[in-house]
Amino acid sequence: MKTESYSHCHGESSFHIVFSPKYRHDVFGKDEIKTFCEKCFNEVASKENFDIRALKVMEDHVHLFVSIPPKFSVSETVQYFKGYSARKIFLEFSWLKQFEIGEKRFWGGHLWSRGYFFRSVGSTTDQAVEFYIKLSQDKKQREKYYSTGKIKTNKATTEDPYIEFLQNKLKQAERKHEQRTLSTFFL
Repeated sequence: MKTESYSHCHGESSFHIVFSPKYRHDVFGKDEIKTFCEKCFNEVASKENFDIRALKVMEDHVHLFVSIPPKFSVSETVQYFKGYSARKIFLEFSWLKQFEIGEKRFWGGHLWSRGYFFRSVGSTTDQAVEFYIKLSQDKKQREKYYSTGKIKTNKATTEDPYIEFLQNKLKQAERKHEQRTLSTFFL
């Protein structure tokens, strides 16, 4: 993932967000409503400077992978997407609010359920970040780490232990792949 530059900061803030319609109705099984919902989400993203990395509107829930500016919280972001889309969908498809016997409708006046799931998504693993923070902040640990010969710094690339850690993880994965390939060859 690439990081973004803002007026006073630089970084990334990406989230996988999932939420569903009230009563878990399969309202997005109808293509016209599904397409309209996607359009609403794209309008919100454009207006608020969100970057929708992936969007999948399922019959009874929505998966959204979005990068947001640092001035927004996750709850504000969800509120923008839910609020705007609910207003627009109820204006366009007003029959969704009307109650008819045998029909699943949104008679309470709310399109979306109250809750949602979210997870921050980054380009690194939690273990890599933990390792980097512990090593980079503790001089004794850093000296011990380098003196053991576990890592030989490559001055041509970087002396950053975090980057070196990730490079080692990649080398380990490549070795495992080679071992699997050889073992299947000899079977």
